[in-house]
Amino acid sequence: MARLQKVYTIVIGFAFLILVGITLVTDTVKNGISLETAHKLTHIAVGVWAALIIFKKLENQHVPFAFFNGIFYGAFAITGWIVPDFLGIDAFNRVDTILHTIVAASGLLIGFLGLKK
Repeated sequence: MARLQKVYTIVIGFAFLILVGITLVTDTVKNGISLETAHKLTHIAVGVWAALIIFKKLENQHVPFAFFNGIFYGAFAITGWIVPDFLGIDAFNRVDTILHTIVAASGLLIGFLGLKK
């Protein structure tokens, strides 16, 4: 089962680091620094954490990484469902809310599956 947590860390971590990193650069060049910049920097920080886990082979960090994402992005998802477009930040638009929900639910599920009995 540890393989599932490792795959989650790789997929989510690198998606945040690479894909959100690209959108951070293009969005900042186009619109300047805004609250959305902070949102994207949060994703990149999580991606950096994932990269450290992967490259330093910190096998004991895969489950906490999944749980952290489940809880942290769950808060974003709940906010997005309750207050759509909160503060006009993309983090709370419909598409991002759905993505945050998927990241949160899968993180919690994968984290629970990784607990030793």
